[in-house]
Formats: sequence, C-alpha cells, structure tokens
Amino acid sequence: MNSPMDKESWMPESPYVSGRCTIGTHDRCRDAEPRESGVPGLRYLVCTCCCHRMTPALVKGASG
Repeated sequence: MNSPMDKESWMPESPYVSGRCTIGTHDRCRDAEPRESGVPGLRYLVCTCCCHRMTPALVKGASG
C-alpha cells in the first residue's frame, strides 16, 4: 500500500492563481505574498499570477 509521501505517488502542487486575479481584479489580490493563517499546519497558497511580477502601473493598465 502506498502512503501519501511515497516518492512514486508524490506530485507537486499545481500553480495557484487567486480568484481575484482569475477575474481580472489584480489590484485587489491579497495572495501575492505568503501569510500565516493563524492555524497550526494550515497555510494560505501564494498567487502565482504574472501580474505580481509587474509594476502596479502595468497591472492597472495605465500608460507611462
């Protein structure tokens, strides 16, 4: 019987994109930085949307 931690059955987590980034409200995303949940063993996922690697002006669509 395979345990969840067997090397053969282990799969990396798929990249997480927050709901706010998914619908285009990038400036309201709260998941760009790691943060604590306050519950031992429970963590929030970090949003991997490409908008978090851009400048705020580009995310909001402002021209420079």
